[in-house]
Amino acid sequence: MTDHPQTSDTNRSAKNSVRMSRLRMATLAWALSAGLTVTAWVMGLLEMGALEMGMLVLTVLGALLFFHMALRSGWSNRFRDPSMTLPHILLSVLVGLWIISRAGEARTILLMLFIISTFFGAFQLRQREFMLVALVAVAGYTAITVRDLFSEQIQASTEVVVLELVGFAMMMVWLAWFGAYIARMRRMLSRRNRELREVSARLQHLAEHDELTGLPNRRRLIARLEAAADRARKSGVIFSVAVLDLDHFKRINDRYGHQAGDEVLTELARRASGVLRDADAVMRVDETVADFGRFGGEEFLAVLPDTDLAGARRAAERLRRAIAEAPFETTTGSVECTASIGVAEHQAGESINRTIARADEALYRAKDHGRNRVSSA
Repeated sequence: MTDHPQTSDTNRSAKNSVRMSRLRMATLAWALSAGLTVTAWVMGLLEMGALEMGMLVLTVLGALLFFHMALRSGWSNRFRDPSMTLPHILLSVLVGLWIISRAGEARTILLMLFIISTFFGAFQLRQREFMLVALVAVAGYTAITVRDLFSEQIQASTEVVVLELVGFAMMMVWLAWFGAYIARMRRMLSRRNRELREVSARLQHLAEHDELTGLPNRRRLIARLEAAADRARKSGVIFSVAVLDLDHFKRINDRYGHQAGDEVLTELARRASGVLRDADAVMRVDETVADFGRFGGEEFLAVLPDTDLAGARRAAERLRRAIAEAPFETTTGSVECTASIGVAEHQAGESINRTIARADEALYRAKDHGRNRVSSA
């Protein structure tokens, strides 16, 4: 089944909204990390000059601007993950390593930057991507530690430094595993929610549509009539109703069998939907087919919005000809069918039941005058 363009646009807009919300959260995390970094720099805990600090800030701001423009413009939609979560996290890890490489005794405190970065992966990353993030972080931190050991820039004992490195590696592996677990749970919940929505939509469709013909059933037609009547009360827009009944349908069932009768009803639904969809100056709404349905048995009802009595008669006559002029092909042979149709224009102040009753009265007049004709209230 093809999604309605408006529905697809709505879904796309909702997804973009979620991505932009995540980007705003990431921007807040960057701001908090920047606050911690600047505080450490002002206190003299980072071996970084003003020029290098400025380069660091410009790098972060440029990256955030790039991610914002990529999401806002839709350019990132070409990727499997339009949020570009992995590049974003890898950038934050590299920036964190840059800061750690300039930190002295504040290094242990600044390691929390990696925790903030890694947790964002729970939105989208898969396990192997989490492990890649952990590998980059651990490899980078190991290189910094080895550099400092050989340059004797660390005043702590080698054992303590190695213990910090092992603890950091274990923490990153655990974060990667836990983040991947959360991501799997999120995807599973998302999949189940999608399945529940699909089931709910199918149940809603079954509750409002006829199982045999696929047309709206009596319940949905009454709802459409109430909506049309409410619109008429508020804005004065007219609408009409057409009630159609197949002539001598019981004879068709008796002669050809109920299977053939069902096939006739199904073909009638197809013809009627096509006629009403193509009727010029009669139907001017997008959901034309939804305004024609099975009212019960061999009786069908059409709601004709923005249509006066004359327009309703033209639509009904076109429908009558579509039924009478070509036989219905069934598994037991060709079946000749005709239909009688009664039409009524909704009057101001009357109930929809009264409008339907007047259309029914017109229908019975059509039958009394020989069938295969259109009569108006």
